[in-house]
Amino acid sequence: MSNNAGAKTLFSNARLIDGIADQPSSGISMLIEGERISQISQGNIDVGDDVTKVDLSGKTLVPGLIDTHIHTVMMDSECFPLFLAAGVTTARDVGGRLDLVLQNREDLNTGKKLGPRLFVCGPLLDGPGASFESPSFTIMLDRVQSVESVPGKIGDLLSAGVDGIKCYFTMTPEIVRSVIEFVDKRVPVTGHLGYCSSMDAIEAGIDGLEHVWISPYNDICALNMRFGNDASMMDPSFWSTTMAGWEEADLDSERAHKWIDAMVEKQVHMGTTLDLLWTAKAGLEGALKDPDRKLIPPAALARQAKMKKHLGDRPDWDIHPGFFETGAGSLALEKHQQVTRMLHEAGGRVVGGTDCGALAYPPPGFALLREIELLAEAIGNMDAIRAVTSVAANYLRADKDIGAIAPGRYADFLVLTGDPLKSVTELRTLETTYRGGTAYDPQALIAAAPQHQPDGL
Repeated sequence: MSNNAGAKTLFSNARLIDGIADQPSSGISMLIEGERISQISQGNIDVGDDVTKVDLSGKTLVPGLIDTHIHTVMMDSECFPLFLAAGVTTARDVGGRLDLVLQNREDLNTGKKLGPRLFVCGPLLDGPGASFESPSFTIMLDRVQSVESVPGKIGDLLSAGVDGIKCYFTMTPEIVRSVIEFVDKRVPVTGHLGYCSSMDAIEAGIDGLEHVWISPYNDICALNMRFGNDASMMDPSFWSTTMAGWEEADLDSERAHKWIDAMVEKQVHMGTTLDLLWTAKAGLEGALKDPDRKLIPPAALARQAKMKKHLGDRPDWDIHPGFFETGAGSLALEKHQQVTRMLHEAGGRVVGGTDCGALAYPPPGFALLREIELLAEAIGNMDAIRAVTSVAANYLRADKDIGAIAPGRYADFLVLTGDPLKSVTELRTLETTYRGGTAYDPQALIAAAPQHQPDGL
């Protein structure tokens, strides 16, 4: 809960990227009252003497960023402020034990703990098969093992007040369809799909898909490269096979265009998680020299340390994804970006998400900055920003409150000294993060967060 109830602040002379318009505006004044934006004007806003005044000459305002794909149960709560340090003022937890994610939402949304506003989906909902056996990961998982069990399981989640439902890898087409029908648009339904094809889910009315790499894979890749309903994401060959399948994928094929047409027609949101292959873009050496490595949460480091038994003691132990070599996959990433571009240009809905928590690296908050860089290469700087602001807010059905700098919405915004339309890397010129009208110093948040000293830095 904000500590500035009733306070008024006038920001003036700002350059504004509001998250909606195609072009920025200059000479903008903005009045904040309490937690919300009350007025925006080109030029001056007349106010009384009881208003704090902030001159933003030479600076740019951007909406607070939204990460639509995180796992809070896989990170330490002491790391939640890192989201604000990177400019992420809202996040959606798409998989964690129900009581834990509800508690995290309560703690974050009331201000008991410092971090982003949180939306939750409850646990990942597998089908009859279980995607994980490791206790480190089963904390994210539950199962809906039949169509008959849908009303009880999904009804309990809806009664608990979840903000969405997440169908997972082994859920069958029949169960996915039953979940979508039962939810009946009361909350968004998304899917990290495997045994159910994304085309089946799109036709059934799903609201979103997660992971360009995985969910649409069987609908786009060559028929002889598809994985079957006995595939396991715990098998390293799953990742090498799907990476090779993407490398060879013909994105001009009838199947690829049919998938894009269906996504556009139904306006299904595509949560890209391009940053899963960030190390492919950075290269091993670039990743090893990345100062963000210092911010990997202790809980993630503990899981990474266990992998040393299999990987050996190596300089990239803290960032190794565990299922493919650090730095591999650059051609597959290019194909993921190409599909993202094609979907966007056709009128589809692209949103940014990161999977941070489930993967140790890139770390919380800063993972979304990597995602935005990869999105910008695919769809341009302005649309990459909108993918993590207004379009993401639409996905969360929260666009009356967040996702844009506009009257009536929460005063969640960023003050930058640079210009992210020249390069989205200038989001790192973040000077101040405002969440609900309260200002936070990114460098102070980083300094207070748990840190480790990686090899090579």
